[in-house]
Amino acid sequence: MKIPKKPNRGKRSPFYWWRRWKSHQYLPVRKGLLARIQNGDFEYSQLFDWAKYEMKYKQDELDQFVKEYRGKEDPKTDPLYRDIERRYQKRYNKLFEDACEVEHRHLTGLAEALSKKFKVNKKKIETIMETFGGTTEDLYLYVDKIKYTI
Repeated sequence: MKIPKKPNRGKRSPFYWWRRWKSHQYLPVRKGLLARIQNGDFEYSQLFDWAKYEMKYKQDELDQFVKEYRGKEDPKTDPLYRDIERRYQKRYNKLFEDACEVEHRHLTGLAEALSKKFKVNKKKIETIMETFGGTTEDLYLYVDKIKYTI
């Protein structure tokens, strides 16, 4: 996995300070389910990758701190070392928590939207989603094809 360079964003929202990159722009519901699927509104969240990047950035900063440390004791016992760890771990935890919430919202939203669009029981859509192996757009087309036989 290629880790991108850590971005330097100027403005920070007080509500989403832990996000370094721009979030996905969702289409409004009125655009239709297929357009939203093609836009990637129900795809795997990038927040999981961002959380992995934070761990790499943390290790890079810790390595640099140890390399440039000028104290007489072990650099890992220094309070600044722990502050770096704490800061990145908090950002990682927030990103991972957001990623889990977004993933849950995507999966339940997709099941609800498919069941509403094709007038099929939501539980049946969920069982199809558990075993389906294609893309989200393929799932949409598959449910459209078998909606009368479910």
